[in-house]
Amino acid sequence: MGSGMIRTLVILAIALFMIGSDNVHVAKAQVCGANLSGLMNECQRYVSNAGPNSQPPSRSCCALIRPIDVPCACRYVSRDVTNYIDMDKVVYVARSCGKKIPSGYKCGSYTIPAA
Repeated sequence: MGSGMIRTLVILAIALFMIGSDNVHVAKAQVCGANLSGLMNECQRYVSNAGPNSQPPSRSCCALIRPIDVPCACRYVSRDVTNYIDMDKVVYVARSCGKKIPSGYKCGSYTIPAA
């Protein structure tokens, strides 16, 4: 899998949920309601595997997360995506931003935990 594709998958997961730039993947992300460049700039630090433990997201990050279609974005979450982002952090950030994500919901190979 190319680095551009992995970057796209990571942003789509962030979008949850959420890093790509080619037009095909940007179009898919827009269907999910995601602003890829905005998410990368504003939200990536909150969900990265390499980042600190869960921390409250900024208002600008939340503004980008609220319009995301979670079921749509979840179709793009794969094991490759979870190598780069921490899905527990993604859920924490999304819920902190007011997204209603039901526990037990499957997002790729990841199952959403109880709130």
